[in-house]
Amino acid sequence: MTFFNNVVKLLCNKIDTYVDKRRDNLPKIVNYEQKKKDIINNALNIFIDNGYHNTSFSDVAKAGGMGRTTLYQYFKNKDEIFHYVIKHAIKLVKDELVSIEKNKNLSSITKIKSIVHKLVSRNYNNDDNNMLIILIDLWLILKREDNIIAEEIYQYGIELKDMFKELLITGINNNEIKSVDTDAMAYVLWGIVESSLLRASIEKNFNKKSYLESINILIEGLKK
Repeated sequence: MTFFNNVVKLLCNKIDTYVDKRRDNLPKIVNYEQKKKDIINNALNIFIDNGYHNTSFSDVAKAGGMGRTTLYQYFKNKDEIFHYVIKHAIKLVKDELVSIEKNKNLSSITKIKSIVHKLVSRNYNNDDNNMLIILIDLWLILKREDNIIAEEIYQYGIELKDMFKELLITGINNNEIKSVDTDAMAYVLWGIVESSLLRASIEKNFNKKSYLESINILIEGLKK
């Protein structure tokens, strides 16, 4: 019986060794969705550096360390990649702003200031390029081409305006902010952000700190 047990044990060990070797020889299983996210992150940097029109499908493939054929397994063309990149960029910014909006420890005035600062100052991967500047620049370019992505970026701007409006309404109800036309003031606040970003994209020596200090003075004027 002992001999039989030893034989069985030996056979099991050999089977385990065989299975392990077979497993090692199998191709690595790639997490499809994670790989897609990695491609989008790499593509975002390429689009920022080169611009939409100067970026090719091959550029994105090279940045991801793969060939065009492999990239086609994830995206059918550059436009599809770009669409995903824009959605990803918008989500990155939106998530940060929503966290500010929902912070119960901040007053409405402080939230408005924080959101404006985040929009004007937010850098992506510590680059000098501001994510919102990229989106606005793209919107201005694609708007002339009647591109569907331009409409999505525009709708994102509307969402930001609505966020300002809700904060103004809350501030008024809490007796923190003066009674103002919330629609008009929300457009003014978004206009301040938009003009700041456009200036930052045009002027190389844009003094962000001084500009934000001036914006703070204007926002402080909303206090009751």
